Amino acid sequence: MPVSKKSKHVGVRWIARAEANTIVDERARSVLGISGDQFVADWKSGKFRKLDSDECPGVIELALLAPLPRHSSGRKKQKRSSR
Repeated sequence: MPVSKKSKHVGVRWIARAEANTIVDERARSVLGISGDQFVADWKSGKFRKLDSDECPGVIELALLAPLPRHSSGRKKQKRSSR
């Protein structure tokens, strides 16, 4: 099938951690008026736990962009036993 001139190739572009940090920092400053590092620290400390997302649209998007911890249980990683 021939490709029309109107179609665009959409793909994935990997970014470096420094570029990701810049994106988070710019978004945090525009949404909350604080740095990206301050947002991550406040998020980890639970400051936004009771925040209604309708009250501050953009915080959830920012949390998805930020490099937050993936393990919420607080448990240490354990080795799997081999049977």
